[in-house]
Amino acid sequence: MKIKKFVLCAAAFASALSIACSLSAATLNVATSATFPPFEFQDSKTGAVQGFEIDLVKAMGEKMGRDVKIENIGFDAIIPGILAGTIDMGAAGFSITPERGKRVLFSLPFYKSGLTILVPKENKAGIADFKDLEGKRISVQIGTTSQTFAKKIPGAKVTTFASAGEAVLNMIAGNADTVLNDKPVTDYMLVQSKSIAEQTTHLKPIATADLFAMVFAKNNSELKAEADKALKALKADGTFNKLHEK
Repeated sequence: MKIKKFVLCAAAFASALSIACSLSAATLNVATSATFPPFEFQDSKTGAVQGFEIDLVKAMGEKMGRDVKIENIGFDAIIPGILAGTIDMGAAGFSITPERGKRVLFSLPFYKSGLTILVPKENKAGIADFKDLEGKRISVQIGTTSQTFAKKIPGAKVTTFASAGEAVLNMIAGNADTVLNDKPVTDYMLVQSKSIAEQTTHLKPIATADLFAMVFAKNNSELKAEADKALKALKADGTFNKLHEK
């Protein structure tokens, strides 16, 4: 009888251990929108999603002991996917805002940014600062803080696009007076595209001070805590700085 009980206990322990290991190695389903370089974008040759935030998420997954699965979808579809439970984490340059905070949880912030103005080289609208945007035609990426900011500008005619790149091309084509976008994204775009850089001017004024973070469902505080712990560890061991430099 004692032997039988021991065998049953051992079997139960092994089963529990197996479940625990399975949970710790569970796949982390991460949704991104690869239209926000240098944070997330597609390799022009392979089509693979890459970028600073993507590298960061993968490194966090290693710290968490999880396999990371990256899904590339539209930016405005990420939070609905999280709310529906089909996505564990959103990583797409999400700014921490009170409005988003009503719907999702934020990780610890990993980057501080701000909105800047891009205008055509000839700048016929005479835009020099944010006060000059009233009544102007403004292109922005849909679902972003740029769109939220632009919608509050009196008389502005705001047009939205799936990516910041499309918004810029729309402006260059003469269909907008300016593009509002996060500074590091615009900086990267101008470095990567000589053609766009030659046809535009990136103005110096900066509005807002956005903090970027990953997002989670309101009922997934355990995953948020796990991700925060991993992010802290990456900052402590120097990995974060190496990825940022890359």
